[in-house]
Amino acid sequence: MNQEFIFCPRCGAVTAPGVCTNCGFKIEKEETVNETVNNEFTDSANETSSVVQTETVNEMPQDNTVEKKKPVGLIIGIVAGVLAVLFLILILGVVGVVAFAPMIIKTAYTPSTPPSPVVTATLPNTTDDDDDDDEEDNNKDTDKDADSDVDDDDDKDTDTDDTDDDIVDEFAGYSETIEPLYGGTSQFDYDKFVEDFINNANEYWDEPADDTNDFYLNGSYSSYMQSPYSQEFIERDGFETPYYQYVINSYVENDNYEVERRIIRFEGQINGIFANAYCAYYNLYSDDVDYTAVNEALRNQAVTSLYNYVTTHTSSSAFNYTLYCDSVITFNNDEIFSVAYNSTAYVDNNTQTFYIHGVNVDVKNGEVMDNTKIFNLDDDFSRFFISRSNTQNSFVEAINYSDIKDVTKVLNDDDSLIVLFTPLGLEIGCDYRYKYSYGWVTVTINDFDKYLSGNYKFDSDFGKGYDIFKYEKENGITPDGYDADEDDDYYDL
Repeated sequence: MNQEFIFCPRCGAVTAPGVCTNCGFKIEKEETVNETVNNEFTDSANETSSVVQTETVNEMPQDNTVEKKKPVGLIIGIVAGVLAVLFLILILGVVGVVAFAPMIIKTAYTPSTPPSPVVTATLPNTTDDDDDDDEEDNNKDTDKDADSDVDDDDDKDTDTDDTDDDIVDEFAGYSETIEPLYGGTSQFDYDKFVEDFINNANEYWDEPADDTNDFYLNGSYSSYMQSPYSQEFIERDGFETPYYQYVINSYVENDNYEVERRIIRFEGQINGIFANAYCAYYNLYSDDVDYTAVNEALRNQAVTSLYNYVTTHTSSSAFNYTLYCDSVITFNNDEIFSVAYNSTAYVDNNTQTFYIHGVNVDVKNGEVMDNTKIFNLDDDFSRFFISRSNTQNSFVEAINYSDIKDVTKVLNDDDSLIVLFTPLGLEIGCDYRYKYSYGWVTVTINDFDKYLSGNYKFDSDFGKGYDIFKYEKENGITPDGYDADEDDDYYDL
């Protein structure tokens, strides 16, 4: 009787059934499932193929040879499936980015506790100057007051000459020294606004704010200067530091006047631009004081960015301009009503500008204060301002590398000067342009009496409960003799 030999399924050696004499593998009887496939187009109709879940061994042919098949199809299928899944994930990622890019781009991040008042956006270099190559498209400087550089800060922009298919970036101009950044209303013409904007709007309304139309109070609006909590009241002695870190609602009911919050909604096509605006402002009412002129000024400040941009730009290639402008009452009492306007604008999905501006009202006399007349803004004050900024904000290139007289000039420009009364005292600074950047810088002054010009009479006791110098001494906050290079990043929130 001839000994029966088989091939070991592990090593392929010829061995007797039982245990492989070559590798020691225990050979058990393996069931095979034969599936006969009739092939109508070949002569091999008697061939069979076996299907097993792991490795398949065909029945031994007469010549005692074994065909050992590997699961090539299974491996190919697994690889193809993995590649398909990865491709699907990639496609979904691209679709997600495209779908949510506007939302991401249009959400300005505000830290809960920013160091102090400096924000700067750096613009792309549009010239071949080698020494300006270090300026990048980043947000530099830091603070609660984010500002943008608006079209005609000092009438040096030439945007109105560029028309048709060119969407002009009015911030791309190079400024060798610090220059004013337009954020006020000196170029605003309400009659022209009515004629060109309101009369040609697809939608326009100016109504009292309520739970249904106030996006800023009822939504989660956040920007460089303003957090979603900016409209939530904080007790005036409840600030954790003597620094005014971002705009905060500090409105207290007053028996001498009433306050009404209003919302302006505009949508229309002007000069080939599809413009949308959503702006908030306040009105004052009293039986004893006429606030008509004050309320007009408060309204105009809310829409000045919309007006300024659209009237200085034309294009035959349609694009979108969107403005969000919120207002927050930073302080009020029997004598003062102070409002911060926080504006952020977009061209399509790109940030076009962001800035802060303050409107201060002498409520007893029913007039808007001239911000440049509240303080004595001379060269000595500019030096003090820079010194305080170096301690409070760290190094700010625009004010440290500019001539002191240029800093004084910007501080005396009502369109760029920032003045806000707050429970911490007085917040003062400027919106500016410098090189290819634009932004703002402010400092907090708790005890500000000696800097007042005397043009306006009011009780200046507020803010005295806070002491910046004591706070800085206790916490070891000093300017540390900053000597930074021009390409340094100072703060980066």
